[in-house]
Amino acid sequence: MSRSKCLSEEDMLRILENSDEEENFMQGIEPAVEDADEDDLLDTPLLPFEENVFTIRQFIENTYPGNISIENSTDFSEINSYSIQPPEMSVQRSVSPTPAQILPTTWQNNIRHLPREEFTGYANGKRHVRLFSENTDLWTIFSHIYNEDVNQLMVEETNRYGSQMRMNRNNKPSSRINRWKPVTSEEIRKFVGIYLLTGLLNFPSIESYWKNDPLYYHPLLHDMKMSYNRFTLILRCWHFSNNEDHNVDDRLYKIQPLINKLINNSRSIYTPGETIAVDESMVGFRGRLSFRTYNPQKAHKYGIKIYKLCCSNGFTWSYSIYDGRSHQMPGLDKPGTVVVSLAELLLDEGRILIADNYYTSIPLARYLKERKTDFCGTVRKARRELPPQVIQQKLQNGQIAAQQNECVTVLKWHDKRDVLTLSTCHTHEMQMSQGFRPVLKPKMVLTYNEGKKGIDIADQLASYNSPVRKSCIWYKKIAADLLATCVVNAIVIYNQLHPSNEKITLLQGKPHHKRCAGCYQKLKESGNTVNEARRKTPKVVTECIACKRGLCLPCFNECH
Repeated sequence: MSRSKCLSEEDMLRILENSDEEENFMQGIEPAVEDADEDDLLDTPLLPFEENVFTIRQFIENTYPGNISIENSTDFSEINSYSIQPPEMSVQRSVSPTPAQILPTTWQNNIRHLPREEFTGYANGKRHVRLFSENTDLWTIFSHIYNEDVNQLMVEETNRYGSQMRMNRNNKPSSRINRWKPVTSEEIRKFVGIYLLTGLLNFPSIESYWKNDPLYYHPLLHDMKMSYNRFTLILRCWHFSNNEDHNVDDRLYKIQPLINKLINNSRSIYTPGETIAVDESMVGFRGRLSFRTYNPQKAHKYGIKIYKLCCSNGFTWSYSIYDGRSHQMPGLDKPGTVVVSLAELLLDEGRILIADNYYTSIPLARYLKERKTDFCGTVRKARRELPPQVIQQKLQNGQIAAQQNECVTVLKWHDKRDVLTLSTCHTHEMQMSQGFRPVLKPKMVLTYNEGKKGIDIADQLASYNSPVRKSCIWYKKIAADLLATCVVNAIVIYNQLHPSNEKITLLQGKPHHKRCAGCYQKLKESGNTVNEARRKTPKVVTECIACKRGLCLPCFNECH
């Protein structure tokens, strides 16, 4: 049997020229010609032979896609015995379709003013003043978040889980779980208080908090009258849900009841203002967990991803855990769906939402605009529907490039590197920044920096004195992070209730040092630059009561 090979166009021409059986070739054409009118035949232009050959070849290729091979033969009549080889299938994994519908986008260089949505809420947020007053202390605010309902949940589920562990037949006779006794409401409050205190006092181990050594002795811990054995036993049985009655498909059933109660209580005492921000944080965890994530840009590279919605003052209003099986709204990608789910109860009121480049997209901005919510955030240059002229524009330091489409403005600004931002309420307007060295920046960038700081404040305050410990199981780490978040929320409300008094912090009582204003002025007059004078100026703990400036004693005597 002859070997098949693919014929080139030159081989096809040679076979047609050498063929003597033209009648066999024309038999398939004559019936079609007979049915045609005579006028049509006269009006039909005759093509050169080479063009006819190319047309036939093109017809075969279009009709039978794939590689066409013809048996070796000098007789053109055997051209009918060609074999069609199907095209090779790609072994590459198919790419899932993009959820957002890609619509044709026309970008314009004419940047017009985009009005802000009318905000119908409270500019600085709404505190439920019926619950608090200026005389309200921090514990009262925290007790509205961590209320009796939350405490009772811990009591019931901890006792249930402790009883289940005690009835386990695999326990050794010497196991401490055999000495388990049900906890009371007051006892679980002591346990939570001690657990939060371990975050304030950084000791190497839990045992160190109960030592009588002067290096570790703390009178407050010993006054609570809870032994080390009892504390560790409660910590082992600390639970928030019923293991025997849960949804099998719910990966967060162990912690979700506690999240719902604490977040709902936080929402009941405060409503966010005009600016809200969405971002993620990481609770460090290196154990085995199906939805453990890896992010090299975070302080904890391995851990559990937490989605948060925070106000500009650091109050956490929404809290969601990524379980690896997030759903997707029609027309939005998964990060955009996360943003909408966190802010669903705050939409349609004229707020402005801030997000980083992980969440920002054109479909999300349009959807929020339809929900009467403005959007501002950084965006990745690989996102779809972005204007290519702005993306590819080469800029020098301080230059900008911007284009607009309907309700969306995309702006590129070069500072130390290119910064690509997107907004539904900004133009390419520039504004001087506030601070030690004012810099001319796009107003869109300033709005993003100002709104994004709420997430940073919440994470920063919670990380200072976090009770999260290395040896805890994953849902207990989430519980510790939740409690730290509730403490930060209580501090934010307390500081708003006492704007004129001393604001409380997690490190209240720490001395605040100021630079001596007199020494700084002397260094500047002696020829030092501003940075050199600031670096060389000593810090002092004394200040003038009249002018509120930090002064050392010699400078105070000279100035006053």
